[in-house]
Amino acid sequence: MKFLIVKICLIALAWIASFNAVSVSAAVVKTADKTAQIATAESRINVNTATLEQLMTLPGIGESKAAAIISHRQTEGPFTTPDDLVKVKGIGTKLLAKLIDVIEAS
Repeated sequence: MKFLIVKICLIALAWIASFNAVSVSAAVVKTADKTAQIATAESRINVNTATLEQLMTLPGIGESKAAAIISHRQTEGPFTTPDDLVKVKGIGTKLLAKLIDVIEAS
C-alpha cells in the first residue's frame, strides 16, 4: 500500500513539474516576442550620430564601450556599415551579432 501511495505521489509530482516547465517556456517565448516587437517598433540606433546615453541602451554596451565607439568615430571617421563596429576595442563578432538588428551606420 505504501508503494502505491509513493508511486501516485511521484506521478503527481512529475505531472506538476512538467506543467511548470511548460509555463516557464511559455513565459520565455512571450518575453522574447515582446523584445522582438520593441526592437522592430523603434527605429534603429545610428552608431554615427548616437549619444553616449543612446549607445548605452544597446545590449552589451556599457559606458566604456559607448565611449570607445564615440572615440573611434571621432578619430577614424564615420562607420560605413554596422560590421565596422568590430574595429572598436571590446566589440567582437559575438557582441556585433547581438547588435546587428538594432543598429545602423548611415
